[in-house]
Amino acid sequence: MSSPGGEPARVSLVVPLYNEERRLPAFVDGVAPLLGSTLCPGYRLTEIVVVDDASLDATGLRIRELAGRPGWTVVPAEPGSHGKGDAVARGARASSGTHVLLSDVDLAAPLSETAKLAAALADGAEIAIGSRDLAGSRVAAPQSRVIVGRVFNRFVRAMTGLDTRDTQCGFKLLPADLARSLLSSLLVPGLAFDIELLMRARNGGHRVAEVPIAYQHGAGSSVRPATAAAPMALDVVRLALHLRLRHGLSGRGADVEAPV
Repeated sequence: MSSPGGEPARVSLVVPLYNEERRLPAFVDGVAPLLGSTLCPGYRLTEIVVVDDASLDATGLRIRELAGRPGWTVVPAEPGSHGKGDAVARGARASSGTHVLLSDVDLAAPLSETAKLAAALADGAEIAIGSRDLAGSRVAAPQSRVIVGRVFNRFVRAMTGLDTRDTQCGFKLLPADLARSLLSSLLVPGLAFDIELLMRARNGGHRVAEVPIAYQHGAGSSVRPATAAAPMALDVVRLALHLRLRHGLSGRGADVEAPV
């Protein structure tokens, strides 16, 4: 995809950070050389947006050191930890590109996989999301995480009506304006925000393409499935009530006015 003038789409890579001081240097070393380069035909990486989700370690200090670098946008923490979804939303608002590429700090989905998401947009999708659970996906991750992820996704599909097989993969590509719109008033700003984004996209009539990707689980994640499962399940129930039931009863747009 390119602009009407033939210029490549300008991609802002948005990465939320919570207690990532140890993994941040490897991320910076990995992505800094890519700034200004073509991720895939028609898509050029023009900005890296790092967002501090009220980290308790030195993450905030480390990203402030990046603030003066060309192509880097640093979004500092706000009082209290509002969650990964809130961090992603703040990053999307601060971005300057035509498109937003969501990723995690470990780059578990290599940026070279952007080509697969871009191809889905070229085929007519408005949002392209990476999937670790489709034919063609190549995943290297602990079996326990794979099993937990599949069980959780069955629950998500049953509660929300989404047909997405992997809502939680952090690798997603969409136009920046659409990202800001869908993330503008999150009901669940934590780890379940991906589900809300997809439900709002469905309710708004936006076409979503799920794409098999290569994925290498990175060690050192601050997310623990055993402790995250219960709060995420409660958030899914909340989304089902506000964005599925109300939308079904009231029609398109009901999700925007849903009470908290």
